Parts: sequence; structure tokens; C-alpha cells
Amino acid sequence: MPPINPTSRNNTTIPRHELIAIVAIILIGCLLRCLFLSGDAIEHFDEGVYASNLWFGIEQGAEYPGRYYYAPPLFPFLIEWSMIFLGSGSWGTFLPSLLLGILTVPVVWWVARNWFGSAAGLVAASLASLSDLHLIYSRAALTDVGLGFCLLLGVYLIWKSDVSPGWKWPVLAGITIGAGWAIKYNGWLPLAVGLSGLIPWLLIYRHQLSHKTTLLLRWAVITGIAFLVWLPVLIGLQKWGGYSVVAANHSRYVVGFSGWYDSFTRQLQNHRLLEGTSNIAGIGLVSLILCLLFVRWFTSRNMTADSKKSESGKTRFTWNPILGGVLAALPLLGAALIGVSPVLGLLAVAGIFLQLFFAGGSFRLVQGGEEGVQTESPSPAVNQSLAAWLLAAWFCGLLLATPLYYPYPRLTIPLTMSAWLGAAAFAGWLEQRCIGTLFSSNTQTAKPSKSLAAVLPGVAVVVFTLILVVSFKPWTVAAWKPRDGLAIIARNMLADLKSERGSSASDSILYIYAEPGLFFNLKSQGHQLTGPVADFHFLDSRPANVPVYLIAGPHAAADTEFQKKFDPVRDRFELVKSYDYTPSLLVRLNQSHLGKKNESEPVRLYRAK
Repeated sequence: MPPINPTSRNNTTIPRHELIAIVAIILIGCLLRCLFLSGDAIEHFDEGVYASNLWFGIEQGAEYPGRYYYAPPLFPFLIEWSMIFLGSGSWGTFLPSLLLGILTVPVVWWVARNWFGSAAGLVAASLASLSDLHLIYSRAALTDVGLGFCLLLGVYLIWKSDVSPGWKWPVLAGITIGAGWAIKYNGWLPLAVGLSGLIPWLLIYRHQLSHKTTLLLRWAVITGIAFLVWLPVLIGLQKWGGYSVVAANHSRYVVGFSGWYDSFTRQLQNHRLLEGTSNIAGIGLVSLILCLLFVRWFTSRNMTADSKKSESGKTRFTWNPILGGVLAALPLLGAALIGVSPVLGLLAVAGIFLQLFFAGGSFRLVQGGEEGVQTESPSPAVNQSLAAWLLAAWFCGLLLATPLYYPYPRLTIPLTMSAWLGAAAFAGWLEQRCIGTLFSSNTQTAKPSKSLAAVLPGVAVVVFTLILVVSFKPWTVAAWKPRDGLAIIARNMLADLKSERGSSASDSILYIYAEPGLFFNLKSQGHQLTGPVADFHFLDSRPANVPVYLIAGPHAAADTEFQKKFDPVRDRFELVKSYDYTPSLLVRLNQSHLGKKNESEPVRLYRAK
């Protein structure tokens, strides 16, 4: 078995072919996130909350009422400034998510490459670039892609803080985690991952590390800096009753261990509904990389046993490329049969397990040094072990914790990112079994033309399997499906008001109950006298000779409080028109029952008598 050479894998020099490959993957991810963006508009309830800062003045708090329940202020602040420069169209509202989603691809490549090698980097980048889940939320004004980006970078910087002597890394880690905490209330997750991975690593390598106390101190410094960055958010919550009010609101979405299994199975169903051609193509790229690694591993074993026979091309070695292709095609077949996410989960479990306990080719819990020998700077193998423990804490912790909450698909983004890295760890483990790396040239190997010919049968198997899977599955990209249903209703509603009232339509007052997405679209389309309401007190103080309307959508229909408040005043309203609204897949997956694909929901326009 060829020995591990962590130094060569962590070399910062990037081979030309690897650089070309990663640039292509990043460009593909960028295009997938940006194409057909004009068909997207603010639709999700939370999107309307986050994107509406501009429509409220200082006297109204400069934010949507109750915004603090849904997210800290940083992400709405980013959207606000994006809209100031680019307007309230698709680019202005979605630019923060788009940028953070696009940047996630090179960051996950860099993290996986530094942790597990060049092949791991390409696997992680391919999965991130082509993930349907990540694509659709990169094109939404929601906080989850931003949280995922800060979580990924935060965990990496914690690792960097533990393996590097400088104190700049803890500072950068604290700032990054604090920023993620200011984007979403569970942005402290990297701190939990960092401590949960650090403790078992310290226990295992306690005889090799001379600065255990310093490592714990660094984690404390990171925590302190992150808290200081988040402190303005906490201070801002005091006028609403403090963080306890937010925590009480979030507790409504906890299903606990009794609902864990149902939530878990629903999340699998959510992922299966989102998976399309893009995800399959991502698994196809991963299979191609695994094919190259399997063939190279088999060749390395043969060369180690008998280099002369390996060069002579005896018949018994010609089956290696075919075998490598068959093994590499298994994830593709699994994705077609049981879904992409279960396959990624299995690859992640295998990758994490192998990196933790078989990094040297055979079972050995401690790697990279002798027992009792303390070193000032850990070896590359010890540093890689820390990465594996951090990843294990990340993946296992979120696999347990995520289904404890109501199964909103966006909550699985952090868990999915750890699965990308877990699958990358599996590819890294295979690369560690080979002579050299995936992109390195080695004098012991065959000539380039012979090397290419050696892998072509395996590549052909993978490509054939990919064509077969794609041919039998419908071609679809969930992120490209139109998501402008509420924008169309807002446009039609304003057109109807104008046809009914003529030039005085702009003087009509529109009150919207529990539909911030529709509020945003009416405002962005120019109707200034629009506002959200939570009761019907406006009926007692409405101005004379000014038409007043109430708009009630699907959220109002599902709200028992609305019915209790509306029934006593129903006779004071006249139904003007009902508009059919068909929610997009992103919105439907948030509902307790998915219903039919084309099932519409009413948006009702009432006139106050």
C-alpha cells in the first residue's frame, strides 16, 4: 500500500489542469444561479419581511413589523442597500443570496482541498455548484445560504486557528461567525462544531500536543469575538423583550424527538422533489472523479506489487478500468433509485469514517506521530485528523438536530454542506491510497497517452450510466421554474383598481393581512398607500371619501386568529375579486401538506363599505 503523503496533498501550488477544472465548475455554478432570474420575484413569507426595509421610514422602525422574530438585521440590511443601487427587481432583491451562493463554491473547494486533497476539492465544488437545493435558495431572499457560507468559512477558520500559530485566524474566525450570527439566529453553530470536534481530537492526541490549553483559549477568544460582533443584535432586541421573545417564537417550530422520524422522512421527500438534472449531473462529475481515483488506486497497487508487469499491460490488469468505472457508477445508480441526498449521506458516512480511523490504510486511531512525543506544531496527518473530527461533529450533530424542527427544506442546507465535505473526504481517502495526486505527474506511471487509454473504459462506463440515468429521468431544474405568482397578482390587482377607479386608483389605501410577499410586490410596483395590518382597527379611523381595501391571501386563510378577528366585521367588507395564486415549489415545500402540483390558493380583495 502506498504511504500517505499529506504534505503533497496540502501543497498550495495548484496544478494547471486542476485550476482549469475548478474555474469551469465555478462558472457553471454561477450560470445556474443567474440564468432566467427575471422569472423570480419575492414570494416566500420571510422574503417579504427581509426585503421590505425600504418601504418603512424611521418613525415606523425602518423595517417590516416584527422582523426581529424572523431574522437578525444584517441580511435585510444587505438587501436594502442592494435595492438602493439596483432597484427592487430580481437582481436588487436577490443579489446578496446570489453572491453568497456563488462564493460558496470556491470556498468549499478550498476547504475540502486543504483538508483532504485536490480530488476532494473538486468533488465538494462539483456538488456545491450543481446542488438543486443550494441553487433554488441562492435565488431567494432568504438567510439560509448566507448562514451556510458563514458556517463553512467559520468552521474552516476555527480549524486554521487550531493548526496555525498566528492569532489573526481566531480574530477572522470570530468575525465570520459573528457575521453569520447576525444573519441568522443559529449562526453560532460553528462554535458548537468547533468545540465538539476539538475535544475528541485533544483527547486522542493529548500525548502529542504541547499546547492543549492554548487551543481551548483560542476557541474561547473566537467565541468572545463572535459574541461581540453579535452584541448589537442582542442590544437591539431589548426594546422588544430580549432574545427570550425570539426563542419563545422559535420554540413553536420544535417537533422534538417524538416528531424526529416524521420530520426526517419529510425532509428526504423535500429533497427528492427538488432534485433534477443539475443534481444528477453533479453526481455524474463525482463519479468521473471517483473513476479516475479507483483506476489510479488499482494501478498503484499493481505497480507496488510488480512494476514491470504493470507496464507490460498483461491481460489480468485490463479489467481494472472496467472495475473502477463500475464502482464509480454506483453513486449514479443509487441517485436514480433512492435519490441524491441518501447517496451523499452514505458517501459522507464512509468518507468521515475512513478519514477518522483508516487514514493510514489500516485501523489506527492516532496518526502522525509516536505516543508520548509532544510537538510544538502538529504534523499534517494530525491536522487532517482535526478536520475529520470537525466534519464528524458537523455532520452527525446536524443529522440528529435538524429533524427536531419543522421540516422546512432550507434548514437542511448546513447538513447538506457537511455531506458535500463528507463525500469529498471519501474521494480524498481514495486519493491518499494512490501514488501522487489526481493531477500530479509521476515518473513511475505510464506515459500520458497510455494513462489516458487506461482510464477510457472506466470513463465510458460512467458516461454511459449517466446518459442512461438522465434519459429515463425528466429534465428539470427546480431553481429555473417561475416564482413570480404574487408579482403577477399584484400587477393584475393594480390594473383592476385602475380600471375601476381611473386616475384615483393611486389614492386607494390597501391593507394587507399576513402576506408580506404581496405587500412587497405592491410597493415595488408603485402603489405607495399600502401597509400591513394585524387587526381591523383601521375601519374605525379610515379617512372619508378615500377607498379602503383589505387583501387576504393564503396565510390569512390558514390563520385561525384572522378568522376570529374577521368574522365580527365581515359585513363591513364587500368582496371585489378573488385571484388564483399557484405557489411555487419553494413555497409548497413549506406547507404541512404538499397538495397537488397545480393546486391554486385564493388571494381575496375586499372593499371596506
